Amino acid sequence: TLFKSENYMSVIKCNCKRCKIYLNDSKIYYSVYCGCEDCRQSAEWGHYKGGPIPEKLQKLIYVRSDIKKIEGKKYMHAYQLRDDARSTRIYCTKCYSIIGIDHPNYRDNVFMLIPQLCKTNLDLSIKPTAAIFMKDYPHQDISMIDDDVLFMKDFKDQGIVKKFDTLMSPLRPEYKKPKGISFIQLIEDVEGVTVLNLRQGQKDF
Repeated sequence: TLFKSENYMSVIKCNCKRCKIYLNDSKIYYSVYCGCEDCRQSAEWGHYKGGPIPEKLQKLIYVRSDIKKIEGKKYMHAYQLRDDARSTRIYCTKCYSIIGIDHPNYRDNVFMLIPQLCKTNLDLSIKPTAAIFMKDYPHQDISMIDDDVLFMKDFKDQGIVKKFDTLMSPLRPEYKKPKGISFIQLIEDVEGVTVLNLRQGQKDF
């Protein structure tokens, strides 16, 4: 199989298998769909560079920020879309898979990955709780979103935000010190962050 002897360890890897992140905790804590510009543009830029073909609507999953072992760190690099970007993504510089994403709101307790844009042996059967930032979603097709998934155009309607927080609160893990290194530590270890300076809406890379 793809993972062979790795199947006893939880691993996230790039498509060319040069970059691997082994996790101390195999649990996926929660999942959402995201229609935001940044998720879409970062995936499209990676595909332009030779990376995986992204889905129309990205399914995001969240795992604890506790890394047991790293392979291929020399092929990992951190990127931000713009100077004012909040998310930092680690790509493989050979195949341009995205193998992990940090955002300040995660508080280095979890990090995010998009299964379509990397490879993993984690159980991906978790159902998304919500579909967020759908006002930015440019396609008509929303057939992948079940009726019981909370649909959010943005985070401006306080009633919807309260409902979202009620759903998400029991799913978010309490912070505990990682046994290994955190995802933010990995970002710091890959020698700086490159800002791509992409315009919002830019598709001609």
